[in-house]
Amino acid sequence: MEPGQHSSKKSHIKVVVLDLDGVLFDGPSVVYPIAKQMGLENAFLGAIAKAAREKLSVRESLLLGAKVWTGIPVDGTLDPIVERLPLMEGAEETVATLKKRGYQVGCVSSGASQFFMKPFSRRLDLDFAYSNVLGEKDGRHDGTVQYVMEGPQKAEKVLQHMKDIGLSSKNLASVGDGENDLDLFKASSFSVAFNPQTERVSRSATVTVHSKDLRSLLSYFESTV
Repeated sequence: MEPGQHSSKKSHIKVVVLDLDGVLFDGPSVVYPIAKQMGLENAFLGAIAKAAREKLSVRESLLLGAKVWTGIPVDGTLDPIVERLPLMEGAEETVATLKKRGYQVGCVSSGASQFFMKPFSRRLDLDFAYSNVLGEKDGRHDGTVQYVMEGPQKAEKVLQHMKDIGLSSKNLASVGDGENDLDLFKASSFSVAFNPQTERVSRSATVTVHSKDLRSLLSYFESTV
C-alpha cells in the first residue's frame, strides 16, 4: 500500500503509539545493553537461556528476568545509560515531527519496565508510555513483577488511555513488529508492521514498512493542524 491511501480513515487519527524493541529502539531487546553496561550481562543471558531451554511463556520469562535486577537502585540509575542508547535511525525526528503535526505520540512495551520508560519517555518527549511494572522496596528493585505487559495488555492499556483523553480506537494508529503487537493492531484504526518479524504480523497490519529509518513512517501521517 502506498503512502496517502486510506486518507479518509487516517483523517480520524489523533494518537500514534509505537512499540519499543525493533521500532523506537534499534535492536531486539533494549534490556540487554542496559544489563551489559551495569555488569549484569551473564545473569541476563543466563535467564534468557533458561527461558528458551524450559520453553517458558512470556509471563514466566519476565518473572525470571526480573530477578536479575534485584538490589539495583531505582532512582536515576538508568538515566545516563538510556541517554546513550542507540535508537532506530530517525526515531527522535519522527516523534518530534508527529507531535508538530498534531498527533499525541506514545510508546507501549512488553520488553522494558517503568524504570527504563521514565527516562526514555523524557528523552523522546513522549506524551505517554506504558510497560511492565517491576516491584521495589526501599528504593531498590526487589526482583518481583507487579504488572506483566503481554500482547492483550498492550491493547488494553492504550485503549484505556484513549478513553481517558476522550478518544476511541478509531482515533488510534499503532506501529509494531512482533506477534505481541497483534492485539494492538486489532484495536487500531490504522496499523503499521515495521520490519515485521513474521508474515502473520505483516498480514495483520494495514501497511508494511521495511526500513531501518523510522522517518519512513512520516509519509503515512499528514498534518492534523
